[in-house]
Amino acid sequence: MNTLGLDAIFVINVRSFTERRRHVESELGRFGLTAEFVHEYDADDLTPGLEERWFVPGADLRPNQKSCALKHVAALERVRERACRAALVLEDDVVLDPAFPEGIRAALDEGARWPEPRVTFVGSGGNFFTPRSERRPGQRLYPARRGRFGDSYILGAETAGRRLDWIAAHRIARPIDNQFEAIDLELGITMLWLEDPVVEQGSKNGRFQSMVEPAPPPPIQRLKFGWEKFRRKYLYQLWR
Repeated sequence: MNTLGLDAIFVINVRSFTERRRHVESELGRFGLTAEFVHEYDADDLTPGLEERWFVPGADLRPNQKSCALKHVAALERVRERACRAALVLEDDVVLDPAFPEGIRAALDEGARWPEPRVTFVGSGGNFFTPRSERRPGQRLYPARRGRFGDSYILGAETAGRRLDWIAAHRIARPIDNQFEAIDLELGITMLWLEDPVVEQGSKNGRFQSMVEPAPPPPIQRLKFGWEKFRRKYLYQLWR
């Protein structure tokens, strides 16, 4: 079975988003991979009881943002319950680079040299890249002081458990990407960036319309993303 060394792949997906489900199945299928979809907590499933349990009162979050957050929580619960050593969590709009298998294997190999707890971001997130001056030949993972977005990350049961325990004690107040970043910083969870990243987020690069936050139409988003990527990946690197 082709797993790239992963214990599991979980994909955040809304039950009615069949186009996105087919998309991510096709993306993974290019590499002989399959995933388990996280369908719990669609926006229509939210109840006052769930909101009281999981969210800080008055949290400024839209229903789709709350749904996305709880789907990530459900993914973390599966990671912890199954005692996964390394599970990959993807959102359903991911676009995988041809070098995706190589990048995942490198992330797992180098990641094992870092102590737990840790989370490895394999996507480019908001087009964030490690400065070229800090990169070393043959090295793919670099510690960072912030997370990339939640579209693609690898973590194990210990890290998942620490995030879940924090949420159980404090509840969620921010979009889940930002909440995870705050949790990881507070708990000392090492955040690692894969360079070069092997995943882009389709709702950021114009492949899909974003479903969790206001965004321009995909053609405009595609131009915006392309310029931002060029600026941050290439122009900024000239003096960093």
